[in-house]
Amino acid sequence: MRGPWIISGPLAAVELAVLGAPSGESKDYGTLPLRSFVASLERLAAFAAGDGAAVWRAGESLSLLHLGTIGAAMAVAPTLGTALRCFVTYFGTVQSATSIRLEQDEDHVHLRYRILDENIWPRRADAELTLGIVASTVRRYAPDAGRAITVQFEGPETGSSRGIETRLRRPVRHGDDNCLTFPARLLDAALPAAAPGAGGDFHDCLQVLKRHLTTLRAQQPVSDRVRDLLLDRTGQGAADQDSIARDLAMSRRTLRRRLEAEGTSFHELGETCRCSIGEALLTRTDMPIVEIAMRLGYSDHTAFSRAFSRWRGVPPGALRKGLPGASGRT
Repeated sequence: MRGPWIISGPLAAVELAVLGAPSGESKDYGTLPLRSFVASLERLAAFAAGDGAAVWRAGESLSLLHLGTIGAAMAVAPTLGTALRCFVTYFGTVQSATSIRLEQDEDHVHLRYRILDENIWPRRADAELTLGIVASTVRRYAPDAGRAITVQFEGPETGSSRGIETRLRRPVRHGDDNCLTFPARLLDAALPAAAPGAGGDFHDCLQVLKRHLTTLRAQQPVSDRVRDLLLDRTGQGAADQDSIARDLAMSRRTLRRRLEAEGTSFHELGETCRCSIGEALLTRTDMPIVEIAMRLGYSDHTAFSRAFSRWRGVPPGALRKGLPGASGRT
């Protein structure tokens, strides 16, 4: 499938949970466009508007079997740490065009999740579903985790925040990304019992996942892989051509040749990604334009303004001021 995609099992599970359809395990692990999936979740959240935690609870109750091969591995993972590392490492078998990381500081673990395609918006329900799955996984290994779990969502506060706060008994925060945090000590929590319907050896499942992910990546156009890396790293880490080529296990020359064969270039992809990120920051945040310019790697806001005007036909300040409720900060 060309473009961002996701397996169909999770949507079937949420429809069962939110719409009250008869329960049953979905065996359809085909794919559908990620944009369609996210839009469907937003509609389901609107349908259950009186229950702000509906999609979050659907994530908590979702059977791991709806996640396909990765769910089968997580169902028999020996510890919480191995289950979450499996989830993060092989998430590409469930969904494409996504950034998902497991970070640890001295006392806490942070699982960060974000769809990379900035044109897929709104997407709050998708984040609620995913972090709900993670919260359920944490509680499965550590039933007493309770109020130790905290959550942050990207974008502004929505009507679902209060319902999730009630369920977590903790305030829901809002920031630049979606993040679930819990004490690092819980990573060593052992599996109390295999999930219903689970079977097989964890290491055997990992080998199946590794082969599956390798196959999927081999089928993905190089330009799509480069675009995902650029969207993930622009303003966050090394996004130069040499570092991207190393991550793709190829030389700079090979990368250039592969992109040319697909009718594009590293420079063109980089400009497209900076435009996409810049427009998202302008329209969804009140971040000063000078800060947006610096995040995107420009020396000053004037250079960013010229580039943005070339991309969109209007300068960034005019775009922001033309939006209802926009602050117009520069």
